[in-house]
Amino acid sequence: ETFSNRLLIGSALYPSPKIMQQSIVAAGSQIVTVSLRRQNSVAAGEDFWQLIKDTGLTVLPNTAGCHSVKEVVTLAKMCREVFATDWIKLELIGDEYNLQPDPIALLEATEILLNDGF
Repeated sequence: ETFSNRLLIGSALYPSPKIMQQSIVAAGSQIVTVSLRRQNSVAAGEDFWQLIKDTGLTVLPNTAGCHSVKEVVTLAKMCREVFATDWIKLELIGDEYNLQPDPIALLEATEILLNDGF
């Protein structure tokens, strides 16, 4: 798939679902990142997913909030099933204080996923 815009925009931490949708559209991005792990309730989740679908953008699932290789691999496989894609943005928190990634563990998770057909 080819994109004319390199901007990836996230879907987390907006004051409301409607502001999230308006911000995503206004940014002019073609790709929006989403995390399965950060969805709170079923009712809010349904509204969230509908608003994301209504943007018409490509959805790039991510593994936000994971702290181990096992969590990243498990969530990536779940994302592959839910979103029917092998295209996943991998995130693995190495330092809880400043949320810096753990590059060594992330590389290990990437190797496992590549060997699994991602």
